[in-house]
This record gives sequence, structure tokens and C-alpha cells, in this order.
Amino acid sequence: MDLQALRYGAVAALLLLALNACADEKSPPADPRLPQPVNGITFDEWAAGNARLANKQTLDGVLETLEVDKSQWDEANTAFTKALKERDPRSYTYQRYGEVFADPAVGRFAEAGDNPRLQGKLATFEDYARVQAHLTVATQAGKDPQEVLKEHDLTVYEFSQESGRWVQEMARAAGGGDIERMNRIREGFEAEYREKYGVGEE
Repeated sequence: MDLQALRYGAVAALLLLALNACADEKSPPADPRLPQPVNGITFDEWAAGNARLANKQTLDGVLETLEVDKSQWDEANTAFTKALKERDPRSYTYQRYGEVFADPAVGRFAEAGDNPRLQGKLATFEDYARVQAHLTVATQAGKDPQEVLKEHDLTVYEFSQESGRWVQEMARAAGGGDIERMNRIREGFEAEYREKYGVGEE
């Protein structure tokens, strides 16, 4: 699984980071439930850096905040990705990755003043349902999810954040009449995209 797939996993369940601790005095104490810092980069800072990269912020900006070079970031990235893949998706490590991805003002990023800001691009359920349907069908057709999000002027970070509200709304509506209306809207968009991509129902 590559890093792009990992970031896209944050949209749904934040899929699938240890080794060789090398924390310095700038890093907060490590949580024993998480992989140890690598090159002075904590797991939280790594997750926060990925949230920024998923929101089209530059790697140079991430490196500057963490005061590391690209090779040090790459080492940490490899170690943390490996550790995350080796852990249970129900583990605290996954949970924490999701928490930081959702609110990346942690560690040295807490005072950086560059935290991603949302713009309300999924203001209605219809907005959300259209993008979700497009992602579902396009993925079945073998398309890159990030390219789909670009078509809707969304980054992975933006979609992961803005879709959360509507996922919660659907969960609250489950078992009631409103969920039927929501499903009809979503299914209508899916039918539209199945026709576009020539994909049948699975």
C-alpha cells in the first residue's frame, strides 16, 4: 500500500508507522502505545504532516516546521508506515492517526499557523452523496480516487473532514424514513456514474 492509498484510507477508516527512536528535546514525551519517534519526529507529527500533504501543502513547509531534511522525513515516513501496517486496524495507533489527521494542530505544528481550513464544499447531503457515489463507482472502474476528488475541487483532507458530518447524519437516520430518502439520493448518483463509466452493480 503506497502513501497515497494510506491517505485515502483516512476518508473511510484511515488505513494502514516504530523502530529506532531518535527523539530530541523538541519532541514531546512519546506515548508508549504509539511507535517511538524517528529522527525526532513523533507519530503525531508524522500524521499531522500527512494531513497537510493531503491538503496540498508543500513538503518543504512540513520539513521546515519539523526542522528536518527530506531524508530524515523519508526515514520516519517509512518506519511509521511499516509500523501502522503491522498493527490491528482497531488499535490505538489507528485511532490516534485518525484523530490527528482530523485535527493536525499537534506537536511542532500546534503553533505553525498553517492548519488546514475547511470551506464547506460539502454543504448539503446532495453534495456529499454525489462525491461519495462518484468515488464508489470510479473505484470499481479502477480510477484513482484522488483524481475523482480533484474533479470536485476537493483534497483528500477536505473530503475526509467534510464527509464526517454526513456519515454521522446517516448513522443517526438509520432505521427511520430519512435514511430511505438519503439512500435514494445516493443511489441516483451511483446510477448516473455507473452509466458514465459503464460499470454494473456489484
